[in-house]
Amino acid sequence: MKKIFLLFAIIILFQSCFSYKAIDNDPTKMETGKTYKIERNNKYSKVVFHNVKDNTILVSEDFEEKQIPINDITDIQKRKLSVVKTVALPLSIIAGLVGLFALSYN
Repeated sequence: MKKIFLLFAIIILFQSCFSYKAIDNDPTKMETGKTYKIERNNKYSKVVFHNVKDNTILVSEDFEEKQIPINDITDIQKRKLSVVKTVALPLSIIAGLVGLFALSYN
């Protein structure tokens, strides 16, 4: 029984309130200060967008400012708050825990 509660606790802790939505590969449409997931060389990195300069974009990644060439970017996804993940998932997990508690005392 303790393992089940531990499993649900881990699920709650590792769930995310955000999801990423694909946008056009046009860095001029990106908003300053927003978080994006950028794919380049088949690797994704989470960055905070700052500015567009010539053929590069200026971003912060892991507290370092970096310049990424626009030609290297294959996909851009914008971070978006997910209401379902924020509200429904924790409520369904709590309901499941209450149901398990009720079944264990019968």
